[in-house]
Amino acid sequence: MLFSMFPNDPGLGDSIDANLSTGVLMIVHPDGLYTLSFEVDSAYEAPKMQLFRIYSNQNGGSGISKVETVKPQVVGGRYVFTFVCEENEKSLWALTLVENNDYYRGKTRNVKFEGSGKYSNHLSLNLIPVGLIDPIEGVDGFDDLSRLLVQAFRKSYTSFVIDTVYVNYAENHPTLGRKYSPDRYWRAESPSKGTSLSELGNWPAKGVTEALDIVLVHRIDELNVLGFAGLFAANLVGGDESTVIVGSHVLTTTGERALSAEEIVKVAVHETGHFFGLRHTTSTWEDLENYHDLSVLEDGFEDTPYCPDLLTSGLYKKGEGKASVDYRMPYYGVKMMDSRAYGVAFNESDCPDAHLFMFPVSSEKTMTEFSKQQLKVLKQNLTLIPH
Repeated sequence: MLFSMFPNDPGLGDSIDANLSTGVLMIVHPDGLYTLSFEVDSAYEAPKMQLFRIYSNQNGGSGISKVETVKPQVVGGRYVFTFVCEENEKSLWALTLVENNDYYRGKTRNVKFEGSGKYSNHLSLNLIPVGLIDPIEGVDGFDDLSRLLVQAFRKSYTSFVIDTVYVNYAENHPTLGRKYSPDRYWRAESPSKGTSLSELGNWPAKGVTEALDIVLVHRIDELNVLGFAGLFAANLVGGDESTVIVGSHVLTTTGERALSAEEIVKVAVHETGHFFGLRHTTSTWEDLENYHDLSVLEDGFEDTPYCPDLLTSGLYKKGEGKASVDYRMPYYGVKMMDSRAYGVAFNESDCPDAHLFMFPVSSEKTMTEFSKQQLKVLKQNLTLIPH
């Protein structure tokens, strides 16, 4: 198994440190400038870093080709490797560390993978209602909802410039419209690769392409799930992982519950954080199982505390994680849960991170802001992504 790294992610776990030499995967973007660094182990000579491109072949499998070999600089007691991605699109690379024609055997402690790009920090939103959506409490139609959405994004994503918001109905898509009947409820499947309605990403209309596509469905067909997105999906040009999914209702043990406009907007803000590379402030059991790394208990930021009590609260149950990883392009579907899940009485005031948007549980009192470090990374990642 190869573990994956995302740029500017401070939440890299012990598995990255332990497996860096023999191979880890990384997501890279066109023209991005990247650095990989870790602490010097003085007992061994400096390693070289080998970079490989992972690609799909005609048989549905994957292949590998060499990109380059990079030598490090030593800066502040760390080996620092620098390289530029010269791909034409978002790509999956792998790396290994070698020394004297063998894998590097030194320790690779405190690994950091950072990226910077040349793209704009401006972003537009494209709200895509799919199928029949019941009237939403707190707004008068989708134009009203879109105004609430853009207001919330401008207030929350202060390191972005939110230009505008569009509303485009799935039934009006020029090539896919017949698939999405406006007369029936649309229930999105559980998040995994290929089920995120990504075909609706990169809406083919003037001015709307390369906007963030927020797809609103009746509900997600998984108990207590309000919305989902790929962790560092980072795709504004269409194709896999190019959408954020939000439900107007949530499936419960007793049927369905309708979300208010305020709740829908809050879910959209949260899932967009995942889209641009933020983890939950406190990992859930499902997060840990999807990452295949029990050491990633929180997001790694110094200014975002985490809540150990959440893992033992019963809101998220151990053993429910279903890793949805395609090793040709890793995908981690990250879900936002309703505080009413499983009927557990959970007091969010016990969690010091409940005020942050990336807290994994939604309730009336939670999720009002991003931390300063989160906002910095959001901007770094937006400018790393072609748009």
